Amino acid sequence: MAYPFINNYDTFIDYDINEANEVWESKDSHVFVKRTTPGSNSVKWATDLVENNSMFIMRFWEPFVFDGDLEWDEDPFGDWTWQFYFHSLRMVSHLMNAYEISSNLTFLEKAQWFIQSWMEHNPNPNNQASERAWDDHSTANRISTFMYFWNYYRNSEIFDEEFAIELLNMLRKHGEFTANPDNYFWNHNHGIYQDRALLQLAGMFPIFKDSQDWTDIANQRLSEHIENGVTASGVHKEHSPAYHYLVMKLFIDVNLFNQHYDIENQAISDLVYNMQEYLVHIAKPDGTVPMVGDSFDDRVLSISQDVVTNEHLLFEITNGQQGVEIGSNSIVYDDAGVAIFKNDWENQTPIYFALFNAFHSTVHKHSDDLSFVLSYGETDYFIDTGKYNFVESDPYRAFIRSVFSHNTISVDNQTYNFRNDDFIGNPQIESFAITENYSYVRASHTLFDDVKITRTAFVFNNGAVFIHDRCESSTHHSYSQIFNIGPD
Repeated sequence: MAYPFINNYDTFIDYDINEANEVWESKDSHVFVKRTTPGSNSVKWATDLVENNSMFIMRFWEPFVFDGDLEWDEDPFGDWTWQFYFHSLRMVSHLMNAYEISSNLTFLEKAQWFIQSWMEHNPNPNNQASERAWDDHSTANRISTFMYFWNYYRNSEIFDEEFAIELLNMLRKHGEFTANPDNYFWNHNHGIYQDRALLQLAGMFPIFKDSQDWTDIANQRLSEHIENGVTASGVHKEHSPAYHYLVMKLFIDVNLFNQHYDIENQAISDLVYNMQEYLVHIAKPDGTVPMVGDSFDDRVLSISQDVVTNEHLLFEITNGQQGVEIGSNSIVYDDAGVAIFKNDWENQTPIYFALFNAFHSTVHKHSDDLSFVLSYGETDYFIDTGKYNFVESDPYRAFIRSVFSHNTISVDNQTYNFRNDDFIGNPQIESFAITENYSYVRASHTLFDDVKITRTAFVFNNGAVFIHDRCESSTHHSYSQIFNIGPD
């Protein structure tokens, strides 16, 4: 789609506030993304920020105490991830959480101060205090936070028209930046964040002359994500159950926005349904996902039933009070390279077995093909390592992504290159069967030079698990089976 990008970021428009608020005034309530949600600590964090300049960003870091002013090049932890959340204006979202709970204008005033300060120091992509300021991801997050702020600020006692017009111009700049394909993160979950933000910005502020173009661009790019980023069976392709859950929630946000404003998009509704079906299968007995790829053990069955459209997931999260029980506990997603075998958890000690064998891209990829996890009852017998930061120079991160941190096979005591695009599509599910008494899967890959490795796994419902590995090569090699045992 051709798009008349505005390269002059200094363009200033004297917007009419009443016109800017037309959509906002048209409904009693609105659906938009909140980067953080009000909670028991919201008022405490906001109070510490207002009274002590103590800035809580996320639980991974101690609060950052500053001297009352900011240059916006701060990096107190030497951590680009902290800078990303800093420039996402996460502290503003925390302040808005506190204001939503308390209606204390001090929190709204402080949120305005942070926004004004950020705009002064980072007026456009060509004039920014940090390379994290106008990053694809932080820019998308700021759009959401600006809209959260606008919802409360526009009719508040501290409303200032001059500042409001400045903010509207900044929002337009964010829309222009995010719509530009040069700033878009293609084939990555970050792109979905951008589309979600752009779609909601365009829908809530049709006052911007390019809003309809932004809507069309966002919908087209979302369609490409559905086509290329998720398998036909509904499994996200970033090799990590936690990212499947994250991306599903992004599409849920888009779907809820569409429904609230009477926008029809059946492809997204169908996608959400299928992605929720996968949660029913991938969830362990305790409701978490296995820590595979770059995953933490997210408690996916704690999802709010208000956003659930899949009747099988609804059955799980309501303990059978609503929805419909799924027909089969076991499944093989051969297009995703995932096999999940379970016995009858209602009448037997729960068995959970999952094997992973897919190379969709290099995004969040580990050298973990043919790896599996196995739980029996409440005990995790064979585990995966999950996410260990994103600092690729960290030797622990390198080890976690190597073959040695996964329940799979090494050749000549070496790992293989998970960054090699030529390996995309290499691992295969060759065959499988699910019967009344047992399930099996046979999978293979040729990711080591001149070696084909085939793993066959049988899981019997009475508790027996049989794994057979076959390594074939025209030359001599040494092979190592690697098993990572759980802490219990």
